[in-house]
Amino acid sequence: MQTELVIERGETFWGGAVACGTGMPIGEETETEFGSGTLSLATNPVHGILSSTHGRYILFKRDFLVKASEGKLSLFSEESPMIGKGGETLKDAYLAAAKFFPADPMPVPRDLLTRPQYCTWTETLKEITQEKTLEYARSVLASGMPAGLLILDDGWMQAYGDWEFDENKFPDPRGTIEKLHALGFKVELWLVPFVDEAARSFPLLRARNAFVREKDNSIAFREWWNGKSAVLDLTSDAANKWLHGQLRSLQQRYHIDGFKFDAGDFMYYKEGDVTSRPVTPSGQTELWTAFAGAYEYGELRAAFGNGGTHTVIRLCDKRRSWSREDGLGALVPNMINAGLCGYPFVCADMIGGGFSTDFEGTGSENVETELVSRFCECNALMPCMQFSNAYWRRDDTLKTTFLKYANFHTAQRGRLEKLIDEAERTHAPILRALEYEFPHQGYERETESFLLGEDLLVSPVVKPSEREKTLVLPRGCNWTYLPTGQTFCGGEKVTVPAPVGTLPCFERVELPR
Repeated sequence: MQTELVIERGETFWGGAVACGTGMPIGEETETEFGSGTLSLATNPVHGILSSTHGRYILFKRDFLVKASEGKLSLFSEESPMIGKGGETLKDAYLAAAKFFPADPMPVPRDLLTRPQYCTWTETLKEITQEKTLEYARSVLASGMPAGLLILDDGWMQAYGDWEFDENKFPDPRGTIEKLHALGFKVELWLVPFVDEAARSFPLLRARNAFVREKDNSIAFREWWNGKSAVLDLTSDAANKWLHGQLRSLQQRYHIDGFKFDAGDFMYYKEGDVTSRPVTPSGQTELWTAFAGAYEYGELRAAFGNGGTHTVIRLCDKRRSWSREDGLGALVPNMINAGLCGYPFVCADMIGGGFSTDFEGTGSENVETELVSRFCECNALMPCMQFSNAYWRRDDTLKTTFLKYANFHTAQRGRLEKLIDEAERTHAPILRALEYEFPHQGYERETESFLLGEDLLVSPVVKPSEREKTLVLPRGCNWTYLPTGQTFCGGEKVTVPAPVGTLPCFERVELPR
């Protein structure tokens, strides 16, 4: 079914898919095409909601395709999208559409946002061990940084599909978790919906018809970044019961707090797959999303249609680079768009990047102090702040910067808790576009600055060698530049110093009445 919508003069649209952020907003001149089956969007959450700066919104119920061309939007879906008008602004539009999100009775754990997160991935890659994990956690505290969530990434388990600690790497898993808890950390374990043919669980799951199958009814083995594996059919009650059983057992025996749900991308499924119940590839991603939602502590990278839920979503792995496509430069635009896709509880991936090949082989020990410092600064006032590579053990300058901004983030606890409460009530973004709070002031296309709530304006340095930042401050209030304490008038164009180790950020000051 096709619906057409003319883009009004000066109107721009945001949302649709997190990874579209670097190409947002969509305006009269935009030529683009994206949807729930767009391969380049597969590794990030997708949600069929678009909100405009003129107060209009579009909400898809299922799979969708959007084409922007010649000043109009062509909307494709099996069911007609809901099109409405919430008012005159981007904020009006988004909040009106968000009222249709399904209710999620489970609250997000506050400490996932108010305390730093740490992930073993780029520090150990798959060579994680009990000893390395404890050493990593202790090094965090020794640096002076606060404890928070610790994610044990790929390599902790026996095999893909055998979700039990590898006894050679973790001879005392319960004791390890107890020690991490005693140090002040909550613990999540990484997993994927893949099962290796050599895994002990494979024959059982095959007998229970728990795998996706090809058209000839043979088990579908799909290529992914770690090889070729069978894929759990998430329409299968047997698959769901088995995996929930594995995870609940880990929680009961080892007191695991939650899980990092990786993969689930629609590209690992195909139209025509034989499954227990009919489902599209995006539908399988939606089921993986719902599966993760059963757990209080959880993180998703690929998701579909779960706007407004409590699960933390994460941007896909970023390169250790300045790139606007897949490095530091992509963080702000994609985080802004994540909030407008219905994901307020969002993590900008790992500080310094999380792409494994950047931490392997020749050059992997190159610290790149300026770049990593800017990553840290950029993350400091985002909803979640996640560290991985233990740069604090390798570079004194970065150790100082990490400590400064980890503590700066935790100092926002009261502010973040209020924003979390608001997000749970209304689904309002925590990280917001300037246009969201200050409409029609010329910020319709601003993607290098953002707001934390309504009163902290953040304009991180995301380009190499820059040592100052220039921007026009929103009208209607004054703004204090936190690094120096200098106050500026709203509407003023300012240039402020931003040496490495300094995050350009302003606090809103209400005008006297």
